[in-house]
Amino acid sequence: MSGLRAAALAAAALALAITAARAQTVSGNAFEDRDGDGVRDPGEPALAGVTVEILGVADGGGGIDAAATTAADGTFSFAPGDGCYVLGVVDPAGWRLAPARFDLFAKTAPGYTQPVGQPRFGKLDHGLAHLRAGTLRYSSLGDSIAYDWNSCGSSAFWYSLQVRDRLRCAAPGAAIDLDQAAVKGQHTDDLLVDDNDDLNNVFRMIDAQPQLITISMIGNDLLGVDVDNPTQADTDKAAAEILDARRNLQEALSSLVAGIPGVDVTLNSLYDNEAYACYAPQDTTEFHRRWLPIVNRILRELAWGEARRVGINEVAADFAREDQQGACSGFDGQICRFLFDGIHPNGSGYSIVREKVWEALGGANLGPRDAAERSSIPDVDYGFLRRVRRLLPTVWETRSGGAVTNPDAALDDADGGASASIRLGIGQEEVRFSGFPDWYDEIEIVKVVAGVRYRTSGVVTDDFYRVEASPTGVFRAPPGHAYSPTDWNFYTPIVGGGGPNAPASNPDYPTEKLLVVPNVASPREVSATLTKNPTLAPGAAEYDWPAVTHDDLATTAIRVVAAPVAGTPGNDGFAVELDAAWLDLYGREKPRPEEVPDVRAGRLADGTLQVSFGAVPGAARYNLYFGRLDTLRAGAYDHGAGAPARPPCAAPPAGAGA
Repeated sequence: MSGLRAAALAAAALALAITAARAQTVSGNAFEDRDGDGVRDPGEPALAGVTVEILGVADGGGGIDAAATTAADGTFSFAPGDGCYVLGVVDPAGWRLAPARFDLFAKTAPGYTQPVGQPRFGKLDHGLAHLRAGTLRYSSLGDSIAYDWNSCGSSAFWYSLQVRDRLRCAAPGAAIDLDQAAVKGQHTDDLLVDDNDDLNNVFRMIDAQPQLITISMIGNDLLGVDVDNPTQADTDKAAAEILDARRNLQEALSSLVAGIPGVDVTLNSLYDNEAYACYAPQDTTEFHRRWLPIVNRILRELAWGEARRVGINEVAADFAREDQQGACSGFDGQICRFLFDGIHPNGSGYSIVREKVWEALGGANLGPRDAAERSSIPDVDYGFLRRVRRLLPTVWETRSGGAVTNPDAALDDADGGASASIRLGIGQEEVRFSGFPDWYDEIEIVKVVAGVRYRTSGVVTDDFYRVEASPTGVFRAPPGHAYSPTDWNFYTPIVGGGGPNAPASNPDYPTEKLLVVPNVASPREVSATLTKNPTLAPGAAEYDWPAVTHDDLATTAIRVVAAPVAGTPGNDGFAVELDAAWLDLYGREKPRPEEVPDVRAGRLADGTLQVSFGAVPGAARYNLYFGRLDTLRAGAYDHGAGAPARPPCAAPPAGAGA
């Protein structure tokens, strides 16, 4: 009897141990990220009913494939036990996952825990479905960083292979293969060269149709053009390369998203020791110290503004956090400092890269499999931005010989797909769309995404087109412009802005094409985050990035412009069929006031219009609109032909007695 009792007690103890082990949790919050910084700040409300999924395998045996919805306070929690897992979150209708947290200068944030750092969880939009279906092809694109090359002896594609193996651990029944596509020394231009030598370009990726792509490259674009103590001419040349890299990556990302249905793309941010000013001048140039934070922000906005959101791996934030405390301790021991390298991470540094790539895919390990051996991860937080309103242009114009038929079709997104047919030549021909409403002042804007839906008719061969947006209506710097970190951002590329034959002053491939997909038979949507120049307060350590304002909306234009390739014959005669152009406003909408009662309009003997209405208790201001109210179809106020840019509210109300 005592033996049976002992066995029963042992079994009970084992059951309790298993229960305790599986009680280890992955948990977090879903919230309205009202400032778009990825961090839940005081006053940012919880989001209930958001679906969160988990897929993986526990070390003690048994898989988990479960979903939960966030509670009234926005929380969710899974208790899978030690093991390897991938989490996913579903964007609620009308919302988009905000950029990953970037609290680089949060002095009060918890200290750095190597190699995990600050949690910056992203998600796969399609990856869990591919893992469940049993097949996932993963392609690692980029340059020597993606290749994992350095003078300290890292093995090729180490962190990409580690991430592949973690995916295999979470979904052991799935066939997960890695394309080791990155090539040392590659530029962003190389992604857009239509060759058959390797997989490290957009054309071959569209042919291969992988389900997951990570891209790590931009630094080589600056090789040979960034110098210490730069002259203005040096700065202008290097800035041109940065702007070209932005155009190249926008073309690459938008083409991958459009050309590979169901693909998840993650863009890796910069993380070399030159990013944030730590070492002696021979290692970090003045140009890098001033401009690399700008490049990192460019990458964040590029990733977030695509028609399907692209993830981003925020490695730079973790390398730089402690350096901004003043001691440059974050990079020490993380960068290969021997044999004249000084740029690439060493093995320890690549461990950080691996963790950040894993987090960007929604990866979460518990127990011995976790790099920091965490038994629980409590801060898998997801902030969301709401798309408050889509604005359509109200005005069109042609410039420099551009021609358009049926232009009003591009001003209407509810006309059954009717399009404005735009014809361009081989010069500077363009057609612009502007007059975006600026009077929805109850909207607090956090981000603006400029987008178009278009196709082409005819055949595009060697003379191309671009689509661009500008918050000022000025699309290029004036001749002789002196670029600076706070005066360089004139426009946002949407389609065809870059290419391997740019910049004109220093093209890598002078005779190559500009567009990955010039002929678009079916309607295609392409978008990009609309941004302005950063500002830098005197003595500040970080740039501020002002949001697009309502006044900016009034001057914003989207244009379709000719992009001919020099030396090619004739005009192709194609047309860009523009179905619609728009600005999507993300942020929040302040509560509307109570409706004004008993509105009455009359005309005095001299023709003056007089409007009377009942008072609203507590109201200090009234807005008076004249014009047609067409809410059924357009959902917006129509102020009529010749209306001012902003509805006037000049006359104070006067009491009219009973």
